[in-house]
Amino acid sequence: MSKPEELTEFAVELCRSAGAILLSGFRSKSTKISYKSRTDMVTNIDRESEDFIVSEIKRAFPDHSIVAEEGNRKDASGGYTWYIDPLDATNNYAHGIPFFCVSIGVYSLKENRVVSGAVYDPLHDEMFHSFYKGGSFCNGEKILVSNISDIGIALLATGFPYAKEDMEKNNLKQLNVFLPKIQCIRRLGSAALDLCYLAAGRTDGYWEPMLHPWDTAAGSLIVTEAGGRVTKYNGEPFDPEFPEILASNGILHDRMIGIIHTA
Repeated sequence: MSKPEELTEFAVELCRSAGAILLSGFRSKSTKISYKSRTDMVTNIDRESEDFIVSEIKRAFPDHSIVAEEGNRKDASGGYTWYIDPLDATNNYAHGIPFFCVSIGVYSLKENRVVSGAVYDPLHDEMFHSFYKGGSFCNGEKILVSNISDIGIALLATGFPYAKEDMEKNNLKQLNVFLPKIQCIRRLGSAALDLCYLAAGRTDGYWEPMLHPWDTAAGSLIVTEAGGRVTKYNGEPFDPEFPEILASNGILHDRMIGIIHTA
């Protein structure tokens, strides 16, 4: 099983099962919270979800590589790498805020790109998925980016890195430049869902620094297959291993690049 559509079907099943794990611990007194840093939380549910996903991938694809947020990693020669975020928006989850997801993206070394992606929001029961050249979908319905062409009425999304005190690494300068020029900005707390909301036309653009491949792999494909554009800040091709992302409905992309570079 190595066709993008079959990989996506498997990723969707994993996301749905992992989503049930997340629901079982949400707002539960049994959920245990610890800290990787002052601002970076992790819970026992993150690890339970990740362990489940990783074990299933190892069973089904023993020759595939795995990179997961909470430390599971496997290097193999099968030509594919699975990027796993078992609980995106852990801070939301730990505070009882109902906005989080599971994200799984598959990168093909042969194609040199992400070829499969699934993102599941279990509380809203929304499954976003896509495969290369196959379009993007939410709960089986095809989704497309918005057609907003006026930056002045655009709704953008962003997020803030954990190193917020480092003014050279956070995006406060960019936020200050963007905000007066657009309709408004949303900070929802999940990079994966930010990208899916863009793909579904709910927002018109998104940017964020200091991300990891498990944050963006699946969502980046879902955006491009929905008709959007995803790059680095300078417009160069997106690379999930490069720690920044600029995504848009495509129409606004060059304008967003220009605004970022005035910050």
